[in-house]
Amino acid sequence: MKFNKKPTSLEEQVALLKSRGVEIDNDSAAQVLLRVNYYRFCGYGLYFEEFDDAGNRLDKFVPETSFNRILDLYLWDEKLKTLLQKYLSRFEIVFRSVLNYVMVTETQNPFWFLDDGLFTSSIDLDNLKQECVDALERAIDNNELSAVHFKTAYTESDIPPCWILSEYLSFGKWSKVFGALKYQSHVKKVASALKAPPNDVVSWVRSLVILRNRCAHHGRLWGYRFKIRPSRTPIMHRLQLRNDSVGALIFILHDLLSTDLSAQKEMSDAFNELIFACPENFENALGLPKGFKF
Repeated sequence: MKFNKKPTSLEEQVALLKSRGVEIDNDSAAQVLLRVNYYRFCGYGLYFEEFDDAGNRLDKFVPETSFNRILDLYLWDEKLKTLLQKYLSRFEIVFRSVLNYVMVTETQNPFWFLDDGLFTSSIDLDNLKQECVDALERAIDNNELSAVHFKTAYTESDIPPCWILSEYLSFGKWSKVFGALKYQSHVKKVASALKAPPNDVVSWVRSLVILRNRCAHHGRLWGYRFKIRPSRTPIMHRLQLRNDSVGALIFILHDLLSTDLSAQKEMSDAFNELIFACPENFENALGLPKGFKF
């Protein structure tokens, strides 16, 4: 089937929502849709829609669904993303530092990340090398002092040592490097430094990269199911945390902040306050047990 729909005006979008049962007494509804985007707004409306027994949408909303109720849920989800971004940034910095400190002290090689003897075949080191070169060039273009100093002092080197590169190669790239380590002894030492379970830490870090990217690109968290799923510890099983839900990733992030207890407590307090103010029942949408708090 070829796409052949015509664009709709803001007024038509408001009328469509009304025709499907959304109560709208908000004079600025059209402007909200202009700012937010109709399809982004309707992503939150899914929570209020009716479905048949086969899970198909019926293009109508449950009774007492109002425009403001959907908007309140959207705004709450934005607050959740803001909260998570703050603590994801804290963990990202810790992870980059710990990974490179452990590996450089273990190998005594400032360029350990290019040693093919340390990795499985799951990583393309030629591609990684080019990404390292590109990362340094971007840092120089952005006038990052350590990058500029390195290139000025070592004109014949295109790739800086790990303690400099750790600042410029992305969280996602470092997580792939970590996930490709050949020796479990290295993984265990990184896990120990992070106070993380060694059998779960690789999948946990990779999952937090996905969460970080979703938050950074303003993706919906409410009701979203992740395709890349982290492994679960016994306590996560006891809490019945769905590993395709944002709730499991919130739990993991909180656990991984144990290297910084002040940050962990900050996150606990901020999350508990936010979840208490959630405008809807959050259990199924976030994959958390009833009454959950840290």
